Amino acid sequence: MRRGHSVQVLAPLPNRPKGKLFDGYTRSLYSTSESEQGYSITHCWSFFSPYSAMLNRFAENLSFGITSGLRLLCGKRPDVIYSNSWAVFATGIVICVARLRTIPVVLSVQDVYPESLESQGRVAKRGCFYRLLRKCDQMILHSAKEIIVISEGFRKFYETDRGICSQRLHVVPNWGSDDLFQADPKIAREFRQKLGIPAGSFVAVYAGNVGVASNAEMLVDVFAKLKTQARIYLVIAGDGSRLYVCREKIARQNLDRVIIHSPWKKEETGPVLQMADLLLLPTKAEQSLLSIPSKLISYFLSGRPVLAAVLSASDTAVAVRDHGAGWVVEPDSVEAMKEAILAAGEMSGEALSRMGLAGRTYALLNLTRGANLPHLVQVVEDAAR
Repeated sequence: MRRGHSVQVLAPLPNRPKGKLFDGYTRSLYSTSESEQGYSITHCWSFFSPYSAMLNRFAENLSFGITSGLRLLCGKRPDVIYSNSWAVFATGIVICVARLRTIPVVLSVQDVYPESLESQGRVAKRGCFYRLLRKCDQMILHSAKEIIVISEGFRKFYETDRGICSQRLHVVPNWGSDDLFQADPKIAREFRQKLGIPAGSFVAVYAGNVGVASNAEMLVDVFAKLKTQARIYLVIAGDGSRLYVCREKIARQNLDRVIIHSPWKKEETGPVLQMADLLLLPTKAEQSLLSIPSKLISYFLSGRPVLAAVLSASDTAVAVRDHGAGWVVEPDSVEAMKEAILAAGEMSGEALSRMGLAGRTYALLNLTRGANLPHLVQVVEDAAR
């Protein structure tokens, strides 16, 4: 808006991660309001998905695609569309409407589809549905005027596997807000006390969505093997479709040093992350090659070392390993993660702080709004010309 543009945002009604409508909102086909920042936002009706099941996600994806697509079809024609919607169907509907109205589209790609669904065990690679999704994805990519990807690894993948011209691919990493991470050791200590963690403990924290792709439930299995390590605690902060599995495993194995903190309020982001001696980032199998967990940004900005269970060729592994911000172990390996946590627990506070500072320094230079927003805006403005 500061550059003289009029911006209209189409979004679903806020309901994640529980699939329940947030307080203060009413379900309707469309509701439009003006934001404090000066843009107009229209919330479009869609199904909610309280469970991470394929049918639920499909209904949510498709219904939002239909309502947002109709709004885009019948409303005033924009000069350009910046699409950061659910793949593949919601995005596909936007692309079809844009082609009908000859509107250029800048497509933001956050995950590789349908490969990421296959890595989560949601679709079979040899199945008809997988092939349909891949063809839809191919159509979407080739219809977009410009494509924004979140890493160099993604750029190489889309250039070699999908045959996208390199000139149309732009690397713009996601970013986070440093405002949430003003160091305050007192608040971090108080938050540990609030959770009943004794002074002098070594605290590992997982903070984020507890869904299928996160593989957070594996951490409970890891800490079952650390049951005799009285000094080591695990905190799982967040919510999601697999949180109940974590709770069941904790209760079944009587793991009194594994703590669930849910719900996790936004204002607790700084204290939750900064009370950690170590931040944990598990993934499932090939998933680490097909997406970059958004929590990695907040992990880095918090100034705490990271233990990532990812494939060594992934962008996440490169960011953690090459910048000295923590450790990388193979995904889905309970034993590898257990040994890495034990090794981290033996390190001095100074050594851990140096790792955390290395990650924070990298994030401040590469993963903030100031570093990346100007590039994204330039791509969108160029596409509109």
